[in-house]
Order: sequence, then structure tokens, then C-alpha cells
Amino acid sequence: MKRLIGLFYLLILLTINTLAQDNQKIQINIDHYKDSSLLLTSYYGNKIRLIDTSYSNNGKFTFDYDSMLPGGIYMAVSKQKTKLFEFIVNGEKKVIFHTDTSEYIQNMKIKGSKENTTFIDYVKFNEGIFRQSKKINDKLEKFKEDKELEIKLKHQLDSLTKVSIDYKLNLIESESELFVSKLIASMQDVKIPEKILESKDSSYIYRYYKQHFWDNLDLSDSRFLRTPMLDKKVKEYFDKLVLIHPDSVINNIDLLINKARKSRDNYSYLLWHFIQEYQNPKYMGFDNVFVHLVESYFDNPDYNITNNTPSVRKTLKERSDIIKPLLLGSKAPDLILIDTAGAYTSFNHIKNNYLVILFYDYECGICKNEIKYLTENMPAWNYDVGVFAVNVNGDLNKWKEFIAEHKIQNWNNVNGTRSVTADFHDVYDIYGTPVIYLLDENRKIIAKRMGAEQIVSIIERNEKNKNDTK
Repeated sequence: MKRLIGLFYLLILLTINTLAQDNQKIQINIDHYKDSSLLLTSYYGNKIRLIDTSYSNNGKFTFDYDSMLPGGIYMAVSKQKTKLFEFIVNGEKKVIFHTDTSEYIQNMKIKGSKENTTFIDYVKFNEGIFRQSKKINDKLEKFKEDKELEIKLKHQLDSLTKVSIDYKLNLIESESELFVSKLIASMQDVKIPEKILESKDSSYIYRYYKQHFWDNLDLSDSRFLRTPMLDKKVKEYFDKLVLIHPDSVINNIDLLINKARKSRDNYSYLLWHFIQEYQNPKYMGFDNVFVHLVESYFDNPDYNITNNTPSVRKTLKERSDIIKPLLLGSKAPDLILIDTAGAYTSFNHIKNNYLVILFYDYECGICKNEIKYLTENMPAWNYDVGVFAVNVNGDLNKWKEFIAEHKIQNWNNVNGTRSVTADFHDVYDIYGTPVIYLLDENRKIIAKRMGAEQIVSIIERNEKNKNDTK
């Protein structure tokens, strides 16, 4: 019996010891710090998140956790929201920072963290290089007429740049096991081999640069989510290297998600970033990206996306289902609506080569301007264009009076409130007016949600594309 009790207590001690191994403690001592609170924050993509608050009356603040904080860059922040200094969290159990308010970084002393000793030394080095560079640049500005001095000062700047580069490269190589080395490496630009730079094919340089863009930042490393680098690099990649075309955007999103696949945190962040970017896209036709994101990821059980709850997934899927039939190149959904003679009619009987579907409210000032533009300019167009004008108001008499007043009797006028087909609001995603869709001779959507003044240029481009493919 005693032996069983002994084994029982041994098991408890082992369990306590195992649990303790996951504990984490961050102690921050700041001499002469007068505030009674200190905030702990971290980067999260392009945002800053509040993690915790510690209280003290003597400048000694403790952050205790039963489990390890996710790795990344964290910040000590005053209650006035002033950043005091940054540091790295990377699985070290107990770290003590000791500094004072006169110089948070320069007077910093650290115990229990090689990661942060190296990181703070790097920050101090950078600050020193910056101060020296500023002095030289100030002299350059002050004595810019002295060409001999200018050459000397620029040589000093070049020497400082070399010292900085050598320091970083040495740190990356000598401390490769530390996250700080990976962080500094992620800031390095792609190094293009000399033989490629000498190539006469400029696209070769672009392809090499793009292919190696992610060599220095591992998208499956969750720690980068809590640094400024992940969001910065994603923005740079899409702004500079991805063609402004839905297919190109989709292919590159898929590439990044595949690279981040091993990190749920990272691929979740990226997918939410892209879904927000393309739910109301800046460019026509890019709602295709939104549909792809929903179908391939958010509605895909293989991806356990953070905060993708059943209700969120349902909302996204419903939105995608509305948008999908209206993508550029899709056959325009049919509408059978009542016309001014009281008969139900569809736009499919209209023989014009191009068809404008205009949804308007006769009380809407912008709608009136669009109608005025069309009536004044359409006669001069060199293209066969018809109008299927869908009024959204329920008063049929006022609608007919509006048609007569604005002299649009020659249009195909219908009223959206009297319908055989489904509600036009849902079918054509109408949540405001005016809205214009442009259809080609096959009644496929070639443009949507643009101003009336853009119609001719879109038709011209479509005609050119048709001629180029002949």
C-alpha cells in the first residue's frame, strides 16, 4: 500500500514538473518608470494586438503564463500607447529585461535570453549606424558646394553601408538557430546572380526575382505572423510582381497558401487578408478571386481556418453563390419583367449586338444623370447598342411618366417589381442604383458596375480583342 502511495505522489510530481515546463515568465524592470501599468502587445500582420497588462508601483512588471506565448516580436508599451521597446518571444521560459527611462535600448540588460541579447545588440548597432549616417548626411547638406569633401563623405557612407551589411550577414550565418537571424534574413533582398543581370532578356531577371522572392522568409513559420515582415512582403509581392489580372492573382494566392500550409495561423491570416481585399475589389472582374477563395478554402473542410465558424462560412458561401453567375464571361441570367404595355418580356428577344442592362430608380439623381448621358450620346456611337432599362420603383404610373418625360420610349423599358423570374435584386446583386451591366451579342457579361461614359471604350476594347483573335 505504501508503495502504491509513493508511486501516486511520484506521478503527481512528474505531472506538475511536466506542466511547469510549459510555463513562461517575462519580467520587465524599468528604473524611474512612473506609470503603474505596462502593456504587452505584439504584431499581428499589419495590426498591433494587446496581449496583456501588468501593474506595479515600483517599475517592476511581471507577465506570467501557463503556456508559451506564440513566437514573434512583442512590445512593451506605456498606458499612453507609446512603444518603449521591442523584444522577441521564442520559447524561452524566463526572461528578465532591466533598463531605465533615459535610454530604453542603450541601457538594456537581459537575463535568460540569448535571443534577445542578440536582438538588442542588433538594434543598438542599427541605431549607431543611423546616427553616424545622419551626421555624414547633415555635413553633405551643409557643405554641398565642397566637391572634394563630398567625395570623402560619400566614401564614409559607403564604408558604413558595408559595415552594416557585413554585420547582418555574419549574424545570419553565426546565429542561424535564433529567430532573430531569420528575421534579419527576411529583410534581405533577392540576390540576383551576375550572369542573370547580364542577360539581354529582361524578363529572365523578373522571373528569377519572383521565383526566389520567398527564399528568405518561410511562410510556414508562424513566428513571422507576429512581425511586420509577413504583411510587408505579401504587399510588396502582389504590388510589384503579380500581374493585375484575376487569374494571375488566384494563381499566386494559391502559391502562397501552399507555402504556408503547415502553419494554420499563417494561412488563416493570409486567407482572411485576401477575402477582405477581394470581397469589394478595386478592379472590375476581380470578384472571381473572392469566389475562388470561398470555394477552394473557406468552404473546404481540408482547411481549418481560424474564425471560419459555420455561420461565417454560410454567409461567405451565400455571397459567393450570388456573385458566381455574374462573373465576367458568364451568360447573363434571364429576367422576365413587365413592360409598359403590361406584358412580360425578356431581354433575350432584343437583337442589338450589345445590350446595356440599366437598373435605376426614377427618384435617384445619379440615375437621371446616367440616363441623360445615354440619351445624349448613344445616337453618335458607331455600335449597335440596345438598352434594357429596369426600373426599381413600384408605382407604375410614375414610372411611365418618367419614361415620357426623359424621352426613352425607344428603350426596352421594364419594371423590376413585377416579375416572373426571381427577384432582380438577388439575381443581379442590386443593393443600390444606378447599376449597369454590358452584354455582348451572345448575352455574356463583358462589363458591370461602371459608369455610362465607360461603355464605348469597353465596347471598343472588346471589338479589338475579337479582331485580334481572328
